[in-house]
Amino acid sequence: MPGTSFSLAEAKHWGHTIGSAHCNTFRERFQVANGSMTPVDASMNADYANELIRACSANGAAPAAVAVDCDSGSASAFDNRYFANLLEGRGLLRTDAVLVQNATTRAKVEEFARSQEGFFASWAGSYARLTSLGVKTGADGEIRRTCSSVNG
Repeated sequence: MPGTSFSLAEAKHWGHTIGSAHCNTFRERFQVANGSMTPVDASMNADYANELIRACSANGAAPAAVAVDCDSGSASAFDNRYFANLLEGRGLLRTDAVLVQNATTRAKVEEFARSQEGFFASWAGSYARLTSLGVKTGADGEIRRTCSSVNG
């Protein structure tokens, strides 16, 4: 397949180039005391941490009710901005932020931050492999209507 390939386990993160996450899904990156959030993850860009604190504290809403973009600046576009954000310490989820702490995955992040075409080629190859795995349905599995909960 053309382009640089990566594992299917890594590929699940690349989908975070679109969409959003509720504030309670990344709370381990902050300390919450007396209703105030304080960043505790030193790998997070300080300005970005403050943006998240403002967004998650808006209007006194519960963290589970507030969602922020996974890919700051281009959350509705499938592009390579996600990778530049990771290099700038602007990875929303801890599972994304750690990708720049490992030499192998950091090299991929740097490569894809430089080349949107390279990212697209790799994504296409991994997605094709993923679709060939087969979908489990019926008693063996399900396709969730909402990814965070089992169909009921």
